[in-house]
Amino acid sequence: MKFEFPDTGEGVTEGEFLQWLVEEGEDVEEDQAVAEAETDKAVIDIPAPADGTIQSLKASPGDTVKVGDVIMELDIGEPSKEVESEEDTESEEKQVQEPSEDESYSRDQVLALPKARKLAEEKGVDLESLEIDGRIREKDVLNAAESDTGGKDSESTESTEPDQKVMATPSVRKLAREKEIDIQEVEGSGRGGKITRDDVLSFIEEGASHKSTDRTFEDDGGVERVEMSKLRKTVASRMEKSRFTAPHVTHVEKADLEELSAMRDRVNESSEQHLTYLPFVIKALVEALEKHPDLNAELDESNEEIVRYSSFDFNIAVDTEKGLMVPLIREVGEKSIVDIAGEIERKAEKAQDGDLSSSEMENGTFSVTNLGVIGGEEFTPIINYPQTAILGLGKISETAEVIDGEIQPRKTVKLSLSYDHRVVDGADAARFVNDVVENLENPEKLLVNL
Repeated sequence: MKFEFPDTGEGVTEGEFLQWLVEEGEDVEEDQAVAEAETDKAVIDIPAPADGTIQSLKASPGDTVKVGDVIMELDIGEPSKEVESEEDTESEEKQVQEPSEDESYSRDQVLALPKARKLAEEKGVDLESLEIDGRIREKDVLNAAESDTGGKDSESTESTEPDQKVMATPSVRKLAREKEIDIQEVEGSGRGGKITRDDVLSFIEEGASHKSTDRTFEDDGGVERVEMSKLRKTVASRMEKSRFTAPHVTHVEKADLEELSAMRDRVNESSEQHLTYLPFVIKALVEALEKHPDLNAELDESNEEIVRYSSFDFNIAVDTEKGLMVPLIREVGEKSIVDIAGEIERKAEKAQDGDLSSSEMENGTFSVTNLGVIGGEEFTPIINYPQTAILGLGKISETAEVIDGEIQPRKTVKLSLSYDHRVVDGADAARFVNDVVENLENPEKLLVNL
């Protein structure tokens, strides 16, 4: 059987092949890791689709492989079927709903990847009801799930074009074709990476801008060229998209952490989980976001609506050797400070090891970046678009503060909030930061769900 490069997650269409973990002639078991590849999300293991013996390896380290490219041929003990004529081909196409004996992903009467089946169970999607020509992938399940919700963009599941792997409505796809744009190269700003009409138009404008500003480098022997990794390219693209789409404004305020520092020390003496300041900051943010819902939101540009979220799902920026990663901590409002601290520690370790899955780096509703652990008192964080805001933590240091008319040494930190001025006005942002500061300077209530 021919094994194709799998669909590893939402929005991923290709990856850089890193290495094989097996050799030709070697016996493998289903789900055994046989190779490694790097996508724009993370470094991933590629599992064997079935038990069998490896006949040939089709990909080499450094190759760019697209989803659906054949990377390995596997002998699973069944005779291969050769197509003798066009009639045979047509006959096989008619019988595509009846999986052949050598199809490792088939079960019952539906062709689907194992991940797609699992996702369908989670989303409550009936695979047999999907009108998909060929093997069902995760994208197909996500499109069907979105259609079932009765959303405005449910028509996106009706497309049977080759670019079906991306999330976009037929009208947006038509616009891309008219403008001779490969829609798979366009980054979506909608929920879940969905491509909007504005995304296509922005892509066209950015392309024209790049053509006029590209610089020609002359290699005189003093230039070193380092190829950007998939992750670095993704970070660069998203930063550019965010910076030139959302009008950024940054508000900075100082918080006195003297009481919080003393309380944290007391808690650490009795807790097995070592607590940094970050979990307390997250709790302080949740308290403030409940009063200022427009900062826990994003802008639906197509419908000119602000989409507010009732859940608090935070992306936490982590600096790694491979570049910036933003693991997702879900439902932080429902978790205790100790639980948040433990999850941050686990996700940060996985980020450093390159083991984060795509689902662990999905876009949340708000982001936090802690540059203070490296240095710097204040800065301008770039919004994790399409979110509305991001909070940056500066270095915690001892400063001279006037308390009750006397100068005292206090532990303080500067909070830098960058926000989308299309959604939030300056006064609202200032009130939000003031509430965060008040929560941090009066930390007793943060311990309610310790």
